[in-house]
Amino acid sequence: MTPTIPPLLTAWLTAHNAHDAAAFAACFTDDATVRDEGRAHHGRPAIRAWFEEASRRYRAVLAVTDVTEISGEFVLTGSVSGLFEGSPVRLRYVLATEDDKIVALRIVP
Repeated sequence: MTPTIPPLLTAWLTAHNAHDAAAFAACFTDDATVRDEGRAHHGRPAIRAWFEEASRRYRAVLAVTDVTEISGEFVLTGSVSGLFEGSPVRLRYVLATEDDKIVALRIVP
């Protein structure tokens, strides 16, 4: 059974898997924060630059296996495959949203 994903997160996931940095960044607020691999990326331009670099290097694709909502945040769990050692890996994407935009994203093992 395919998990139900809200429209904003569907757009985010589609942009992620298509490696479309402009569409990916458009899902975030101007002052959003992404935390990944011990680093924080603040603001839409920084998020776009981070995503462009990560996409170029890893070509990661996320296959979502579970979606939950906990305390107002969405948690997408799935298998991430790409051009990196140990592919595929299981990761969780914790997303906080506000006014139909993502305000925070944490990527955790």
